[in-house]
Amino acid sequence: MLTKDNLATLEELRGYLRDKEKSLLSSQEDTSRANRKSKLRFEVALSFPGEARALVEQVAERLSLKIGKDKVFYDKFYKAELARPNLDIYLHNIYHEQSKVIAIFLGADYERKEWCGLEWRAIRDLIKKRRDESIMLFRLDDTDISGLFSIDGYIDTRDLSANEIAELIFKRI
Repeated sequence: MLTKDNLATLEELRGYLRDKEKSLLSSQEDTSRANRKSKLRFEVALSFPGEARALVEQVAERLSLKIGKDKVFYDKFYKAELARPNLDIYLHNIYHEQSKVIAIFLGADYERKEWCGLEWRAIRDLIKKRRDESIMLFRLDDTDISGLFSIDGYIDTRDLSANEIAELIFKRI
């Protein structure tokens, strides 16, 4: 027969088990994050429309001087690797799983480009999964971008040099 003392003990046990479960889940999330970080190939991946190549190439070069070319995903650094079928899936993996920070250069050209659209899907999934720390937004102009909201923070590139942009990315990584 259950008594008041037994019920109180049972409630304490339930509370203890809830706390242990929360602790275990938190520990598993920490382990998962640590494992993901150990698998990262790139410190930064750059997503941009071809029309912004001149600026982004300068940013990529400056970043590579600081952290090494092998830690910067810029398409021209990996021409041979990217010459493959199913490149969309391969790029998704780079942006989604292998990069610490993704610097996205958004503007009218980004919004209308097919490949940028594929990259943007992987990036939006990171937002959905609350991996916001992986995303760094740069605006090339004031074009509305699908999936980007007025509350999202970004850096306006129009008054910045490539060196200043690279320095901001470096601070983030």
